Amino acid sequence: MFLEEMYGTDKGRRINKLAKESCTYPVMYRYWLDMLFERVMRLFVWENTYDEKTNKGVLPKEIEQRLIIQGHCGITKLKGELTAMFGSFFGVTKYQDEWKNYNVRCPIYSGKRTIDKDIIIINNNAIRNPTFNLIHHYATMLAHNEVSLVMALINARASGGIPVASTEKQKTSINEFNSKLFNGQYGVVTDVGNLGISYMGTDMKTHQDLMHIMECREKLIKSFYSDIGVRSAFEKRNNTVQAEVEADTSLLLLNLSDMLHQRELACDKVNNLFGTNWSVHVAEEIDYGAENQRMQFDTTTETHIVQDENGLAGGEESAMV
Repeated sequence: MFLEEMYGTDKGRRINKLAKESCTYPVMYRYWLDMLFERVMRLFVWENTYDEKTNKGVLPKEIEQRLIIQGHCGITKLKGELTAMFGSFFGVTKYQDEWKNYNVRCPIYSGKRTIDKDIIIINNNAIRNPTFNLIHHYATMLAHNEVSLVMALINARASGGIPVASTEKQKTSINEFNSKLFNGQYGVVTDVGNLGISYMGTDMKTHQDLMHIMECREKLIKSFYSDIGVRSAFEKRNNTVQAEVEADTSLLLLNLSDMLHQRELACDKVNNLFGTNWSVHVAEEIDYGAENQRMQFDTTTETHIVQDENGLAGGEESAMV
């Protein structure tokens, strides 16, 4: 197999290790942390920040990484080139959340800058909250959900309670049995010395329906998108009335519009200070209406494909919802 040839070196032991550990919570957490982080990274599209021909400017991913992780990003010149910087605020002002100075840092440099004079600060939102905490929160819940799903599938293969071993040999025998169960094989628990392996009364079979666990997974992903201001594909709009759609739309837009507004303000400041032509907008794939900062839904009709007598699509018809 291709992947085994490319990845499974050392006689396939790396593949076997990956398969064995891939159902554990730490692996599931790392997976969802990466996936959700990547999805947030795709929310906004930055224009004219980087020139691929000259290899100069700031890569959009460098801006978004800093905004997501720490809630703010500094744009300043380093050796004559614009650079995105991690940093921290400092100084004494009349407000606790507004400063005049910014300590910048990157792998090759650290120093001090004056805000709006030789550095522009991009805020992730109005109060500079990072999105990473939200990503971590949902990665945790989704990882637990995935582990529950795996355990429900495995526990459905066996009945009984939790085995209690009296000796190390019994423990080894039980572990071998559980390993075979995990891999979908038959196994036997060996009771060496006829000492008796007892089972606790706890039922290993899950009380959660598998479809309910899958629905929970979908709702968690939908909830994650809602929290950052994006309408999920899981939503069925025809099951909601117009007032509900409009109310939900307003809540969705609070977060995404705020993040977009802060990025647009920063683009104007960067252009004025450094003579650039930066711009930013929400990715076109996202269900978001830029006009008047509202999402435009037609909740009065549904569109259906009309098929002819041969089963081929021949047009459209509208029906009242």
